[in-house]
Amino acid sequence: MRLRFLSLAIMAACAKATPEPGVEPLDLAPGDVPFDPNLIVDTASFTDSENFSTAFAIQQLLEKTPYGHPSFLTTYVSGGIRASEAIALASERYQINPLVFLVRAEVDHGLVAASVYPSPPSKVEYAFGCGCPGGSAPCDPALGGFDKQVDCLGLALRSSLSQTCGPSGVTAGGWAVGKPSITLDGVSVTPASEATAVLYQYAPVVANARAGGNWMFFNVWNLYAIQVGYTGRTGGGWIGEACCGDSTCAAVPSGSCAVNAPAGMCTSRCDSKTACPADPNGMGRKAVCGNLGGQGYCLLGCNPSSCRRGYKCVQITPIGGGPATGACLPGP
Repeated sequence: MRLRFLSLAIMAACAKATPEPGVEPLDLAPGDVPFDPNLIVDTASFTDSENFSTAFAIQQLLEKTPYGHPSFLTTYVSGGIRASEAIALASERYQINPLVFLVRAEVDHGLVAASVYPSPPSKVEYAFGCGCPGGSAPCDPALGGFDKQVDCLGLALRSSLSQTCGPSGVTAGGWAVGKPSITLDGVSVTPASEATAVLYQYAPVVANARAGGNWMFFNVWNLYAIQVGYTGRTGGGWIGEACCGDSTCAAVPSGSCAVNAPAGMCTSRCDSKTACPADPNGMGRKAVCGNLGGQGYCLLGCNPSSCRRGYKCVQITPIGGGPATGACLPGP
Protein backbone atom coordinates (compact mmCIF):
# COMPACT_ATOMS: atom_id res chain seq x y z
CA MET A 1 0.00 0.00 0.00
CA ARG A 2 1.50 3.32 -1.06
CA LEU A 3 -0.24 6.29 0.52
CA ARG A 4 0.76 9.78 -0.58
CA PHE A 5 -0.16 12.03 0.71
CA LEU A 6 -4.88 32.57 4.95
CA SER A 7 -3.04 34.44 6.83
CA LEU A 8 0.59 34.88 7.84
CA ALA A 9 -0.43 35.53 11.43
CA ILE A 10 -2.27 32.21 11.67
CA MET A 11 0.68 30.27 10.31
CA ALA A 12 3.14 32.08 12.57
CA ALA A 13 1.00 31.18 15.58
CA CYS A 14 0.72 27.52 14.66
CA ALA A 15 3.83 26.54 12.68
CA LYS A 16 6.64 24.62 14.39
CA ALA A 17 10.16 24.71 13.00
CA THR A 18 11.21 21.58 14.90
CA PRO A 19 8.22 19.69 16.32
CA GLU A 20 8.76 17.76 19.53
CA PRO A 21 8.67 14.10 18.50
CA GLY A 22 7.14 11.07 20.09
CA VAL A 23 9.45 8.23 21.07
CA GLU A 24 7.36 5.12 20.35
CA PRO A 25 9.40 2.46 18.49
CA LEU A 26 6.53 1.94 16.06
CA ASP A 27 6.64 5.61 15.12
CA LEU A 28 10.30 5.28 14.21
CA ALA A 29 10.14 1.94 12.42
CA PRO A 30 10.23 2.37 8.62
CA GLY A 31 7.41 0.52 6.91
CA ASP A 32 7.42 -1.39 3.65
CA VAL A 33 6.82 1.75 1.59
CA PRO A 34 9.99 3.68 0.66
CA PHE A 35 10.05 7.24 1.96
CA ASP A 36 10.02 10.00 -0.66
CA PRO A 37 10.64 13.47 0.83
CA ASN A 38 9.01 15.04 -2.22
CA LEU A 39 5.69 13.25 -1.76
CA ILE A 40 4.62 12.76 1.85
CA VAL A 41 0.85 12.55 1.20
CA ASP A 42 -1.22 13.09 -1.93
CA THR A 43 -3.62 16.00 -1.81
CA ALA A 44 -6.73 13.89 -2.43
CA SER A 45 -6.04 11.79 0.67
CA PHE A 46 -4.96 14.81 2.74
CA THR A 47 -8.31 16.50 2.06
CA ASP A 48 -10.44 13.35 2.29
CA SER A 49 -12.94 14.26 4.99
CA GLU A 50 -15.52 11.72 3.80
CA ASN A 51 -13.85 8.44 4.81
CA PHE A 52 -13.01 7.73 8.45
CA SER A 53 -14.52 11.08 9.39
CA THR A 54 -16.98 10.38 12.20
CA ALA A 55 -16.24 10.96 15.86
CA PHE A 56 -17.10 7.29 16.45
CA ALA A 57 -14.44 6.08 13.97
CA ILE A 58 -11.84 8.42 15.45
CA GLN A 59 -12.74 7.28 18.96
CA GLN A 60 -12.28 3.67 17.89
CA LEU A 61 -8.72 4.37 16.76
CA LEU A 62 -7.96 6.13 20.03
CA GLU A 63 -9.33 3.16 21.96
CA LYS A 64 -7.52 0.59 19.82
CA THR A 65 -4.21 2.22 18.92
CA PRO A 66 -1.32 0.41 17.21
CA TYR A 67 0.57 0.70 20.51
CA GLY A 68 -1.39 -2.00 22.33
CA HIS A 69 -3.22 0.31 24.74
CA PRO A 70 -5.87 3.08 24.58
CA SER A 71 -4.81 6.70 24.31
CA PHE A 72 -5.63 9.05 27.18
CA LEU A 73 -7.42 11.11 24.50
CA THR A 74 -10.29 8.60 24.63
CA THR A 75 -11.52 10.27 27.82
CA TYR A 76 -9.94 13.71 27.54
CA VAL A 77 -12.45 16.58 27.31
CA SER A 78 -11.82 20.28 26.71
CA GLY A 79 -14.45 22.94 26.24
CA GLY A 80 -17.06 20.25 26.86
CA ILE A 81 -15.89 18.39 23.73
CA ARG A 82 -14.16 15.01 23.56
CA ALA A 83 -10.93 14.89 21.58
CA SER A 84 -12.49 12.64 18.92
CA GLU A 85 -15.40 15.07 18.49
CA ALA A 86 -13.03 18.05 18.21
CA ILE A 87 -11.11 16.28 15.43
CA ALA A 88 -14.30 15.30 13.59
CA LEU A 89 -15.57 18.89 13.75
CA ALA A 90 -12.29 20.33 12.46
CA SER A 91 -12.13 17.71 9.72
CA GLU A 92 -15.58 18.68 8.45
CA ARG A 93 -15.02 22.42 8.91
CA TYR A 94 -11.72 22.57 7.03
CA GLN A 95 -12.14 19.56 4.74
CA ILE A 96 -9.01 17.83 6.00
CA ASN A 97 -8.59 14.11 6.68
CA PRO A 98 -8.94 13.40 10.44
CA LEU A 99 -5.84 11.21 10.18
CA VAL A 100 -3.83 14.40 9.62
CA PHE A 101 -4.83 15.74 13.06
CA LEU A 102 -4.11 12.41 14.75
CA VAL A 103 -0.72 12.03 13.08
CA ARG A 104 0.28 15.60 13.95
CA ALA A 105 -0.76 15.04 17.58
CA GLU A 106 1.49 11.98 17.71
CA VAL A 107 4.46 13.42 15.79
CA ASP A 108 4.46 16.69 17.74
CA HIS A 109 3.91 15.34 21.26
CA GLY A 110 3.21 11.59 21.23
CA LEU A 111 -0.38 12.19 22.34
CA VAL A 112 -2.01 9.21 20.62
CA ALA A 113 0.49 6.77 22.14
CA ALA A 114 0.27 8.37 25.61
CA SER A 115 -1.85 6.25 27.95
CA VAL A 116 -2.02 8.95 30.62
CA TYR A 117 -2.22 12.72 30.51
CA PRO A 118 1.36 13.84 29.78
CA SER A 119 3.50 16.44 31.49
CA PRO A 120 3.82 19.34 31.10
CA PRO A 121 0.16 20.21 30.39
CA SER A 122 1.21 22.44 27.48
CA LYS A 123 1.77 19.28 25.42
CA VAL A 124 -2.00 18.90 25.36
CA GLU A 125 -3.47 22.31 26.07
CA TYR A 126 -1.22 23.99 23.48
CA ALA A 127 -0.52 20.88 21.41
CA PHE A 128 0.10 22.68 18.12
CA GLY A 129 1.62 25.89 19.46
CA CYS A 130 -1.36 28.05 18.55
CA GLY A 131 -1.38 31.19 20.69
CA CYS A 132 2.17 30.63 21.94
CA PRO A 133 4.54 33.32 20.65
CA GLY A 134 7.62 31.60 22.06
CA GLY A 135 10.39 32.80 24.31
CA SER A 136 9.28 33.93 27.75
CA ALA A 137 5.92 35.26 26.54
CA PRO A 138 2.96 33.32 27.95
CA CYS A 139 0.54 31.42 25.73
CA ASP A 140 -2.85 32.97 25.05
CA PRO A 141 -5.40 31.43 27.49
CA ALA A 142 -8.14 31.96 24.87
CA LEU A 143 -6.49 29.28 22.72
CA GLY A 144 -5.87 26.78 25.52
CA GLY A 145 -7.47 23.35 25.21
CA PHE A 146 -7.07 20.53 22.73
CA ASP A 147 -10.34 21.41 20.98
CA LYS A 148 -9.16 24.96 20.25
CA GLN A 149 -5.73 23.76 19.21
CA VAL A 150 -7.23 21.28 16.75
CA ASP A 151 -9.43 23.98 15.24
CA CYS A 152 -6.46 26.35 14.98
CA LEU A 153 -4.38 23.66 13.28
CA GLY A 154 -7.18 22.97 10.82
CA LEU A 155 -7.47 26.66 9.95
CA ALA A 156 -3.69 26.96 9.48
CA LEU A 157 -3.47 23.89 7.24
CA ARG A 158 -6.49 24.96 5.17
CA SER A 159 -5.04 28.46 4.83
CA SER A 160 -1.77 27.09 3.49
CA LEU A 161 -3.67 24.72 1.21
CA SER A 162 -5.67 27.65 -0.15
CA GLN A 163 -2.41 29.43 -0.90
CA THR A 164 -0.98 26.48 -2.83
CA CYS A 165 -4.26 26.15 -4.75
CA GLY A 166 -4.58 29.89 -5.39
CA PRO A 167 -3.13 32.11 -8.12
CA SER A 168 0.34 32.30 -6.54
CA GLY A 169 0.52 28.58 -5.77
CA VAL A 170 2.98 29.29 -2.94
CA THR A 171 2.62 29.08 0.84
CA ALA A 172 3.66 31.92 3.13
CA GLY A 173 7.02 30.20 3.63
CA GLY A 174 7.65 29.74 -0.09
CA TRP A 175 6.65 26.08 -0.48
CA ALA A 176 4.97 25.14 -3.76
CA VAL A 177 4.41 22.16 -6.04
CA GLY A 178 7.38 21.70 -8.36
CA LYS A 179 9.45 24.40 -6.64
CA PRO A 180 12.77 23.24 -5.08
CA SER A 181 13.31 24.48 -1.53
CA ILE A 182 15.80 23.70 1.23
CA THR A 183 14.52 22.43 4.59
CA LEU A 184 15.93 23.59 7.91
CA ASP A 185 17.95 20.38 8.09
CA GLY A 186 19.53 21.05 4.71
CA VAL A 187 17.57 18.73 2.43
CA SER A 188 16.52 19.86 -1.05
CA VAL A 189 12.81 19.11 -1.48
CA THR A 190 10.56 19.65 -4.49
CA PRO A 191 6.96 19.03 -3.33
CA ALA A 192 5.02 16.85 -5.74
CA SER A 193 1.65 17.62 -4.15
CA GLU A 194 -0.04 20.60 -2.54
CA ALA A 195 -0.43 18.58 0.67
CA THR A 196 3.32 17.97 0.80
CA ALA A 197 3.98 21.70 0.42
CA VAL A 198 1.56 22.36 3.30
CA LEU A 199 3.30 19.83 5.54
CA TYR A 200 6.67 21.46 4.92
CA GLN A 201 5.13 24.87 5.59
CA TYR A 202 4.07 23.60 9.01
CA ALA A 203 7.31 21.70 9.75
CA PRO A 204 10.11 22.52 7.26
CA VAL A 205 12.28 19.54 8.22
CA VAL A 206 12.75 16.04 6.79
CA ALA A 207 14.60 14.51 9.78
CA ASN A 208 15.30 11.41 7.70
CA ALA A 209 15.56 8.21 9.78
CA ARG A 210 15.13 10.26 12.97
CA ALA A 211 12.23 11.26 15.19
CA GLY A 212 10.30 14.34 14.21
CA GLY A 213 9.74 16.03 10.90
CA ASN A 214 8.06 14.76 7.77
CA TRP A 215 9.89 11.44 7.74
CA MET A 216 8.08 10.57 10.96
CA PHE A 217 4.80 12.01 9.66
CA PHE A 218 5.05 9.63 6.70
CA ASN A 219 5.71 6.65 8.98
CA VAL A 220 2.89 7.42 11.42
CA TRP A 221 0.43 8.23 8.61
CA ASN A 222 0.99 4.78 7.11
CA LEU A 223 0.90 3.14 10.56
CA TYR A 224 -2.50 4.65 11.38
CA ALA A 225 -3.86 4.08 7.89
CA ILE A 226 -3.11 0.39 8.19
CA GLN A 227 -4.69 0.31 11.66
CA VAL A 228 -8.02 1.67 10.37
CA GLY A 229 -7.89 0.07 6.91
CA TYR A 230 -7.63 3.38 5.08
CA THR A 231 -6.17 2.92 1.58
CA GLY A 232 -6.17 6.54 0.46
CA ARG A 233 -8.52 8.57 -1.66
CA THR A 234 -8.83 7.25 -5.20
CA GLY A 235 -10.79 8.45 -8.21
CA GLY A 236 -10.86 12.13 -7.26
CA GLY A 237 -13.70 14.27 -6.01
CA TRP A 238 -17.19 14.57 -7.44
CA ILE A 239 -19.49 17.56 -7.93
CA GLY A 240 -19.53 19.81 -4.85
CA GLU A 241 -16.61 18.14 -3.06
CA ALA A 242 -13.58 20.02 -1.77
CA CYS A 243 -10.66 20.28 -4.18
CA CYS A 244 -7.27 21.79 -4.82
CA GLY A 245 -6.74 22.06 -8.55
CA ASP A 246 -8.52 20.33 -11.41
CA SER A 247 -6.64 17.06 -10.88
CA THR A 248 -8.49 16.46 -7.60
CA CYS A 249 -11.85 16.46 -9.43
CA ALA A 250 -11.06 13.38 -11.49
CA ALA A 251 -14.44 11.76 -10.80
CA VAL A 252 -16.14 14.51 -12.82
CA PRO A 253 -15.92 14.23 -16.63
CA SER A 254 -14.18 17.43 -17.82
CA GLY A 255 -14.16 18.48 -14.17
CA SER A 256 -12.57 21.61 -12.78
CA CYS A 257 -11.94 23.02 -9.33
CA ALA A 258 -13.50 26.36 -8.41
CA VAL A 259 -10.63 27.36 -6.13
CA ASN A 260 -12.32 30.62 -5.04
CA ALA A 261 -15.16 28.67 -3.39
CA PRO A 262 -14.71 27.69 0.29
CA ALA A 263 -12.13 24.85 0.39
CA GLY A 264 -12.58 24.59 -3.38
CA MET A 265 -15.56 23.04 -5.19
CA CYS A 266 -15.49 20.41 -7.92
CA THR A 267 -17.73 21.32 -10.83
CA SER A 268 -18.03 21.17 -14.62
CA ARG A 269 -19.59 23.35 -17.30
CA CYS A 270 -23.15 22.65 -18.40
CA ASP A 271 -25.96 24.23 -20.41
CA SER A 272 -29.41 23.47 -21.75
CA LYS A 273 -27.93 20.83 -24.07
CA THR A 274 -25.15 19.46 -21.87
CA ALA A 275 -26.46 17.75 -18.75
CA CYS A 276 -24.52 17.28 -15.53
CA PRO A 277 -22.94 13.85 -14.99
CA ALA A 278 -24.44 11.08 -12.90
CA ASP A 279 -22.82 10.10 -9.59
CA PRO A 280 -20.20 7.46 -10.50
CA ASN A 281 -20.15 6.04 -6.97
CA GLY A 282 -23.83 5.13 -6.93
CA MET A 283 -24.43 7.14 -3.76
CA GLY A 284 -27.57 8.77 -5.07
CA ARG A 285 -26.09 12.26 -5.17
CA LYS A 286 -27.62 14.58 -7.74
CA ALA A 287 -25.90 17.31 -9.76
CA VAL A 288 -27.87 20.36 -10.87
CA CYS A 289 -26.99 22.76 -13.70
CA GLY A 290 -27.14 26.25 -12.22
CA ASN A 291 -26.27 29.77 -13.31
CA LEU A 292 -23.10 31.20 -11.76
CA GLY A 293 -21.95 34.57 -13.07
CA GLY A 294 -23.89 34.09 -16.28
CA GLN A 295 -22.36 30.66 -16.96
CA GLY A 296 -23.77 27.20 -16.42
CA TYR A 297 -22.01 25.07 -13.81
CA CYS A 298 -22.86 21.75 -12.21
CA LEU A 299 -23.74 22.11 -8.52
CA LEU A 300 -24.43 19.54 -5.84
CA GLY A 301 -28.13 19.00 -5.26
CA CYS A 302 -29.23 19.27 -1.65
CA ASN A 303 -31.80 19.41 1.06
CA PRO A 304 -31.59 22.13 3.76
CA SER A 305 -29.10 20.21 5.93
CA SER A 306 -26.91 18.33 3.46
CA CYS A 307 -24.37 20.96 2.32
CA ARG A 308 -20.85 20.96 3.77
CA ARG A 309 -19.63 23.83 5.91
CA GLY A 310 -19.20 27.07 3.99
CA TYR A 311 -22.17 26.30 1.74
CA LYS A 312 -25.94 26.65 2.00
CA CYS A 313 -28.83 25.00 0.21
CA VAL A 314 -30.43 27.49 -2.18
CA GLN A 315 -33.47 26.97 -4.37
CA ILE A 316 -32.58 27.50 -8.03
CA THR A 317 -34.26 27.00 -11.39
CA PRO A 318 -32.06 24.56 -13.32
CA ILE A 319 -30.70 25.64 -16.67
CA GLY A 320 -32.60 23.72 -19.30
CA GLY A 321 -35.86 23.91 -17.39
CA GLY A 322 -37.55 21.83 -14.77
CA PRO A 323 -38.89 22.55 -11.29
CA ALA A 324 -36.93 24.58 -8.75
CA THR A 325 -34.54 22.44 -6.74
CA GLY A 326 -31.93 22.83 -4.02
CA ALA A 327 -28.25 23.36 -4.86
CA CYS A 328 -25.24 23.89 -2.56
CA LEU A 329 -23.84 27.38 -3.07
CA PRO A 330 -21.17 29.24 -1.08
CA GLY A 331 -22.69 30.93 1.93
CA PRO A 332 -22.98 30.84 5.73
